[in-house]
Amino acid sequence: MLARRFLSSIGSVGIDIEAHRIKILQLREHKGKLFVVGAGVVDIPPNGPEEADPVGLAQRVRAAFGSGRFTGRRCVVSLPPQDIYVQSARLPSMPDAELAQAAAWEASQRFGLDRSAMEVDFIRTGATVQGSEDREEVLLIGASHVAIRRWIDPLLAAGLRPTAIETSFTAMARAFRRRCRREADSDHVRAVVAVQASGSTVMILRGEELAFCKVIATGGEQFDRSVAEHLQMDIAAAQELRLARLASATTNAEAEPFADPRTDRAVYEAIRPLLGGFVNEVLLCIRYYGVTFRGHPPDRIILTGSEAREPHLEEALADHCKIPVVFEDDGLPLGALVEQIHSQHLRHPGPAGSWAVAAGLSLRGLSGKPRAGKGSASARRKEAA
Repeated sequence: MLARRFLSSIGSVGIDIEAHRIKILQLREHKGKLFVVGAGVVDIPPNGPEEADPVGLAQRVRAAFGSGRFTGRRCVVSLPPQDIYVQSARLPSMPDAELAQAAAWEASQRFGLDRSAMEVDFIRTGATVQGSEDREEVLLIGASHVAIRRWIDPLLAAGLRPTAIETSFTAMARAFRRRCRREADSDHVRAVVAVQASGSTVMILRGEELAFCKVIATGGEQFDRSVAEHLQMDIAAAQELRLARLASATTNAEAEPFADPRTDRAVYEAIRPLLGGFVNEVLLCIRYYGVTFRGHPPDRIILTGSEAREPHLEEALADHCKIPVVFEDDGLPLGALVEQIHSQHLRHPGPAGSWAVAAGLSLRGLSGKPRAGKGSASARRKEAA
């Protein structure tokens, strides 16, 4: 009991690797509230991570870390979505140790990678297969050793000490779990739709549990390509145009409203087919959850991520899914951190939701004491997830 009084209230450094940039964030907790210790952004060259100079990347990370007021060098890293394999599987019910072995071989077959060339983990979703009590649905997660080394080596060269690697969606789930800590919230179900540059993720959170997750290829990069093709401009110009629209749609952005209605309409027409397909994918995920779990449906959809403020996406989701849609920016805990993040570096940090992954990574060291009844190995895995 006395030992817990001296536990550090400062989390690890969260390093969220996206398609075009790396977000670095460290949080501390005081009297139940979160505060920013350090924050920084590192741009990734436009030629992509495969061709990026690891020495140059290490230098940029070191510079951002040195100027970001961080404490310590221990960090938790989230790999880009394109480097993570995720798939649901129905496997026989068994203890964690046996399920880990079964999940590894199942993932090797499904992901097409040799077992010795990848790292595999799993999350129990809590769903049992209808008509059979002997099988359950688990979430398989994998990453190749090549992808892991591509990002970890520059961090090591920058002098950091990675202590864990996890997915962006488990980090986001940890950040959102801060809203559901009471026993009364154990059945609170909400859908989280994270729209990022390289793709999107749909999650269903049931209380503190991650019950469903699916990665969708549609994201900001696909929107940029559609705009470039439709308006006959290069990718860089299309990206700049979309960023201006996103900035004008972000409540926290220090930017003037988007001035040209005709251009705004042309951009919308370019990406409307992608938005339609994306919204339909989200609806299918929610329906699958309803059939599989046969419990309470989500009471809201939370839009988050760096691309979540894409104009008309909120209305399309609400109309198609018939569920209220809210933005993470509109509430706590992340919404209150934007100004603190802004004070750490010169650029505007963008919407609060774009920092959800980095915040969840930093919170890994502040997860606290498990609730009663959560002492099993499976529960500890979910706490760490």
